[in-house]
Amino acid sequence: MKHNHFGARSIDEYAYSSKLKNWNSSLKVLCSFIIMILSICSQNVIVPILIAVSAGVITIYNGKIHTREYLSLMCIPLVFLIMTSIAIMLDFNFSGGFSVKVLPENVYRAVHISCRAIGAVSAMYLMSLSTPVTEIIAVLGKLKLPFVIIELMNLIFILLDSQAKMKNSAAARLGYCNFRTSLKTFGLICGNLFAVSLRRASDYYNAIESRCSGGKIKFMCQKKTIKSKQVIFFVVYVILIILSEILLDTILKGTFYEQ
Repeated sequence: MKHNHFGARSIDEYAYSSKLKNWNSSLKVLCSFIIMILSICSQNVIVPILIAVSAGVITIYNGKIHTREYLSLMCIPLVFLIMTSIAIMLDFNFSGGFSVKVLPENVYRAVHISCRAIGAVSAMYLMSLSTPVTEIIAVLGKLKLPFVIIELMNLIFILLDSQAKMKNSAAARLGYCNFRTSLKTFGLICGNLFAVSLRRASDYYNAIESRCSGGKIKFMCQKKTIKSKQVIFFVVYVILIILSEILLDTILKGTFYEQ
């Protein structure tokens, strides 16, 4: 019988097993950043949803990643987005007593922000689940980005990897056997996640320093040629998203979605 240990694999393991790993890394990183920016800057809720769905389809279908594994990874940011949305929807009034109201404009604002964030996260997963972190860092280095930004990206991947390992460890100890235990486990993971990630980041930095690299992360990466079909695929994909934004912006202009 085949056993699937969902959550047991790190982000980098998904990237190395992806069918998109042999595509040019610079092209994948550039496309992911473009659609991430388009999602964040979108003026309606439909385009970010289209980005989330399309990026998910590409990651699952073209990258050959199991749907359940992908949805499991998406649950991580969704939990924080739900809590943030609830806080945005609630309007607290302390004048003349304490009262809490849910305003329609706040509901739309919460939904809009959440959809933007989900689209951006899907774009990031499109990049990170198909491109090893060493190649991503190498591409960012070629772009001459500040070293702080590259370190921040590295910390994000360490954070995701730490969460996956802690979740798998908790599942092995029946930390999700029922709803009450799952909530307790989730709270413990959230409480320890940042501290564990910082400790791992510090260990990585010490390892780099011990190799006399001057504090800079350098990797030897395989050179991958840019194929015409890859360029056409990503260019058409980005153009379709931009056209969708322009079309929907024209159709929804003056409606509630523009408020």
